[in-house]
Amino acid sequence: SIRFNDDDSPILKKTYSSAGTEETFTLSMWVKRGNIGAGLGAANLGLTLFSGGSSVSNYGEIVFRSSGYGVQDSLHFYNSASGSINFQLVTTQLFRDTSAWYHIVCVMDTTNNVSSERMRIYVNGLRVTDFSTETYPSQNAVPSFNTATEHGIGGFAVSTDVRFFDGYLAEIHFLDGYAYGPENFGEFESNGIWIPKEYTGSYGTNGFFIDGRDSSDLGDDESGQGNDFTASGLA
Repeated sequence: SIRFNDDDSPILKKTYSSAGTEETFTLSMWVKRGNIGAGLGAANLGLTLFSGGSSVSNYGEIVFRSSGYGVQDSLHFYNSASGSINFQLVTTQLFRDTSAWYHIVCVMDTTNNVSSERMRIYVNGLRVTDFSTETYPSQNAVPSFNTATEHGIGGFAVSTDVRFFDGYLAEIHFLDGYAYGPENFGEFESNGIWIPKEYTGSYGTNGFFIDGRDSSDLGDDESGQGNDFTASGLA
């Protein structure tokens, strides 16, 4: 895993030279929170897991919310266009257990004929179906994720670096052009506990796999696609 201490302004960043398949992607990561509660992140807006976009008006973000916006300690998966959120999912589930690892999978597939299948969240192998806010994209809508812009892991890397994550991230997979469920990254063991397994599929042009195995190069992409991220504030 990679340890993120929010006091150190930690972040992994990459600017893509070209857009991937913006309409379809999968992000999978194992997450262990450090800090929880009110007042986290710049302007108390929360702690970012993944972000990307061209400006603070046009971007996508996956974030644990804090007291400055939304539902405290919820997971917010959303896209903003021209300064307004145009599609989003906000979980009623709250992520407050600092002793637990959560496996989080966020899927975007705006090409799907079924509205509710165009954005999906899975936690520990199970699909999340209860949301306090639930607004799906129109078919073939183009979000700001996976564009030829700067992307960040563990921080909001859009125009400025803020909302730094605090805790641990492991087994970070991003699949460009694929809408895959959690069964590709984990499985239930004999006692019914969700555990990681090796992903053996493709990644697509902008895809990556960051496992943090090399302490001297924490942003090293192990997918074979060469999409290395640059580390800052990670010792």
